[in-house]
Amino acid sequence: MASGTNTSTSKIATIVVLVPILIAVYFALPWFLPMWRWQNLDFAQLARDHEKDGYTKKSLETQFTMTVFYNPRGSRTSGDPCPWQIVDCQPTWNTVYPDQIDEDKLLVRCSVLSERDGDTISKLWVGSVPEEGFFKIKAWRLPPGTFNKPKGRPVIIYDGFSLEKVDISPGMNLKASIQGWENDDEWEDRDDGWSPPGR
Repeated sequence: MASGTNTSTSKIATIVVLVPILIAVYFALPWFLPMWRWQNLDFAQLARDHEKDGYTKKSLETQFTMTVFYNPRGSRTSGDPCPWQIVDCQPTWNTVYPDQIDEDKLLVRCSVLSERDGDTISKLWVGSVPEEGFFKIKAWRLPPGTFNKPKGRPVIIYDGFSLEKVDISPGMNLKASIQGWENDDEWEDRDDGWSPPGR
């Protein structure tokens, strides 16, 4: 009788110890694994939904190496739903999608989401001056409006391990070099219906 009681007690103790550990592991997984991407991103379905726009499963699965820039419209607290811009993309956009425009020296406004938790790059990483807002990432570029993001703007899902902040010195050079570039904020067909408060 006593040994049976000990067995039950040890099973209960094991469960009491394991449950918090499993809960902690569940919440820690997005720090290491692309949990959000596995649960939400279906390239085949996206290709079917956007076939008329020229997207295929193969092209959607292309992983680009990008430089993105945190450049919200209005102030940093204005609530811009697409505060990021693509500065550079390799391979180039129109080599993967020949019918699309050449985006060389064009700032392309977009949403940027992590494959791990579906959140954007934390403002804590961005810094206080524009020159600190450049990041290099490996990413997938999805059709505008995917995951209910603003229409007219592509959605970028980045590989969490690839996130690399550009140092301030090269950031200053990048900021200076993009000053004269065209900005797709001014293109009517990419209007996402948002403007800074007071405009």
